Amino acid sequence: MYAVHREMLRLLSILLLATLLAATAHAQQGARCSEGRRQCQGPDRTSPYYYRCNGGVWTLYTCGNGYTCTTGGGGGAACVPSNPAPPPICVDGQRRCIASGDQSFYYRCNAGAWTLYTCGSGFRCTQLAPLQATCTPAPPMCMNGAQRCAGPQSPGVYFACANGAWSQRSCNPGDRCIDIPGGTVNCQVAGARIGHH
Repeated sequence: MYAVHREMLRLLSILLLATLLAATAHAQQGARCSEGRRQCQGPDRTSPYYYRCNGGVWTLYTCGNGYTCTTGGGGGAACVPSNPAPPPICVDGQRRCIASGDQSFYYRCNAGAWTLYTCGSGFRCTQLAPLQATCTPAPPMCMNGAQRCAGPQSPGVYFACANGAWSQRSCNPGDRCIDIPGGTVNCQVAGARIGHH
C-alpha cells in the first residue's frame, strides 16, 4: 500500500512539473521581449532550457549537456554546470566572471559566499585580475544598417540593425523577404525586387 501511495505522489509531481512547464511555454509564445534578454524555462536550476529574446520574440534554447539554467541577481539567466564544484572561500567585494556560458554574468562575494549577478542588457563581465571583475559595454549585436530576413517561418519579416541592436520590420502584406549578399534584404513582389534601405 505504501508503494502505491509513493508511486501516485511521484506521478502527481511529474504531472505538476509538466503543467508548470507547459504554462510557462504558453505564456512565452505571445510575449514581446527586449533583445538579448534571457529567462529560465522553469524554476531555478531545474531545467537545461531557457528563453532568449531574438527580434522581440522569445525563442527556446538549451544549455547543453551537463548544464542547467539559473537566474542571476538583477534578472536574466545563465547556463551553469549542473553539479558545480564548491566555490572557493571568498572575501566580501571580490568578483569573478562565470567560467563558461553567458559572458554577462559574474559572481560577487557577499557575507563570505559567492552570489550570481548579471551585468544587464548590453554589458558583459570582464575579468581584470583573478578576483577583480567589472561590467563593460558589450560589442554591438550587429553593424548599423545591416539587414537579414527572419526565415521561412516568417517569410514577410526581416530585421534591421540600428544602434547595435536588431529591430523587426515587415515587407508589404503578401511580399516575401529575400536575403541579398552584403547584409541587405529585398522584399519580392510578383517577381520584382524592392530594396529596403
